[in-house]
Parts: sequence; structure tokens; C-alpha cells
Amino acid sequence: MTLVFMRFISTGKKMLICVNYLAYVNMLFFWISNSCIKIMLRKDSINVIVIGAGVIGLSTAVNLQLKEYRVTILANHFPGDPSNIEYTSPFAGAIWQSLTTGDKRQQQFDRDTFKLFWKLANGKANETGIMVIPAYNYYSNPSKSEKEPWFKDFVPTFRVLGKDDELPSGSTFGVHYTTVAVNPGIYLKWLFSQFITMGGQYKRVTLSHIFDAMDTSVDIVVNCSGMHAKTLGGVEDKTVVPTRGQNVIVHAPHIRKTVSFMSHGYVIPRSDGTVILGTTHEEYNMDTTVNPTSAEKVLELARTICPELTKKKDGTEIKLNIVGYITGIRPVRKGGPRVENEIMVSPSGKKIVVTHNYGHGAFGYISGWGSGIYATNLVEKSFAQLQKEKQDVISLFSRL
Repeated sequence: MTLVFMRFISTGKKMLICVNYLAYVNMLFFWISNSCIKIMLRKDSINVIVIGAGVIGLSTAVNLQLKEYRVTILANHFPGDPSNIEYTSPFAGAIWQSLTTGDKRQQQFDRDTFKLFWKLANGKANETGIMVIPAYNYYSNPSKSEKEPWFKDFVPTFRVLGKDDELPSGSTFGVHYTTVAVNPGIYLKWLFSQFITMGGQYKRVTLSHIFDAMDTSVDIVVNCSGMHAKTLGGVEDKTVVPTRGQNVIVHAPHIRKTVSFMSHGYVIPRSDGTVILGTTHEEYNMDTTVNPTSAEKVLELARTICPELTKKKDGTEIKLNIVGYITGIRPVRKGGPRVENEIMVSPSGKKIVVTHNYGHGAFGYISGWGSGIYATNLVEKSFAQLQKEKQDVISLFSRL
């Protein structure tokens, strides 16, 4: 190129041709580069890995698919698997009952989740295992935010219980509203089937480090590892506190309301006629065996806050039909859930967007769908920034 240029410089005309030729090459380079970037930015060509197939992981994966990303879930447990205490979501009581107060982000998570569940309960109740039910929350020493919960203006039939409403022993205040109850076994399978129908892929793996999810084809990793975020290499979040819960399952199809004595326990009916009675909160306890003493305390409280479990209106006794006992580990995180971005460099040297979405504790079914929406928006924001950095480099060279 240097020899050709030196020869052309002998006449002005030929020099102009050379300059135009170089400008053409630069313009062609810029056009090709931009075309490559546009191809790269097609979302169906962007590979996203979601770690975890609990209610948070599945909710996030489906939200990413709705934005047309190509999504693969990596997990050790999936809906329909045999019971395992490390797979928390199937053991949840699963009632929409927001307990957040002034956290606006958490309120949005919960609101978005309620909106989805309400639509599903009124359109696909049988397929999803979600049903609309009346809720009664009781308190022994309510705070101002519990007396006037943030959600009172959008849940149906909200009212403060009055003098004509009977309160259970030990409570001094109560509210009523209409909510939704979720049968986790049905809902998780349904949500997973939607993921598969939209082209999602999954692999059963055990990850020891977050880098294990980053081969050279991966662009984005979303970490929904739940309690495993405490031990997953590259994350190792010491604020995650595995917290055991033990519930009792009874068959009581006549119970068609949910009752909660806040900070004590609950009664939650499911669409199949079973009712979940709970619960315990035992930090760092990973024991899978049923504690008979805890079970009896749960049963005693349930009889107190929901007398209809064992008595008809005329006072006739109803024998409680115990179906079984379940234990699960809640992925509690001190300080609340972690839903945020970071950029990691993979072992191959590639910059990877990592979006964390874990630590929701007992509130996965209260906030899961909404947190999935939020995490998806974080993915889009961070990945767009990485692509802009690449575009800036290409633009720089195109001007040289």
C-alpha cells in the first residue's frame, strides 16, 4: 500500500483517487462492523444462563424469554423431582401476603407478582394451581404499617376487622382482604412447561463455582441459586442464612380461607383440598427429620387461629386428617434479597454480565415474578452498556 501511495502522489488527480479509495475502505469497514454489531444484538443470538430452577429462577428465565433471549437453566433439581430439602420451592406455603413496608422496590416486586397470580387464578386456575381466597391476618401488637399495609388500595375487599369479627386468642387486631393461594407442585410444573414451550433448554448439573456456568458461548449469567449462594464459588455470600421450616399437611377441603397469626403461624388451603399448617423458623438447621414437638405446636396454633379445622359451626368435632409432614430450607438473606448487576471476567477473558437474584427467604411466591421482571431489566441495561463499549472501540478504529 505504501508503494502505491507514493506513486499516486506524483499527480494531484491520482492522489485524490487514493484519498477517495481510502475513505471508501473506511466507510466499508464501518458498515461491516455496524452490521456485525446489529447481528450480535439480536436477542435470540444472546446466550443467557440462569442458575437455579426454583420459583425465582423459573420466573426470571421466563421473563428473559419474553424479551426474546435464548435461555438455558442450569440446576441440580427441577420441578417434578423427588423431594429434596435443598430444593426449597416445592415446600412453600405459597400465599400472596406482602410483609414489606417502606421498600419501594420490594413493593413493586410484590405488586407485579400479585397482578400475574390474579390473572392466572381468574383464567388458568386448574392449570396453574392458583386460586382466589379470602385472607385474615391477625396481630398481637401491630405496627402502624401493619394496621395500614401499603397494598390495602389494590387488593380486593380490604377492611380492618371490627367489633363484630371474632379474633383468635392472643390477637388484638386483624385485617381481611382477598388474595391468592398457590399450589407449588402444580405451579412450578406449569411454569417449567411454559419455559420449555418457548424453546428454553436445561441441564442438570452441580456447580461448584459460578465460572462453571461460563463457557465461551455464554454472554449473560443470572444467579438464582437461593441458599447455595452462600457456598457457590465466586459468590460466597455470607449473609445468606439457610433457615429450616417444618409444616404439617392435612386434608381439609372445607377450609376455603387463609389465616395468619403474624410471626406465629398460618393456615393455607391449596387447590387440591389439602391445607398447609405452619411453621417454624430455625436458622442453620438442615435436619430433614420431622420434629414431633414442633409438629404438635404447629397443630395447636392452627386449631386456635382456625377453629373450623376441627369443629363444625354446631360445635361437632371434626377429626383432623394428617396427610404428612414437610421440611424445607428457606434462602433467607440478612438485609433482604440481592437483585443487582456485576461484571465478571470469565476464565477465557470474556466480560460477562452477571445479574444476581437470590435471598428472598420465605417470600419467593410473593415477589418471584416481580423480581424476575426487575432482574430482566437489569440484564438489558448492563448488556447494552457492554455492547456500547464494543461499539465505541469499533467507531474509534473506523475513524483512523
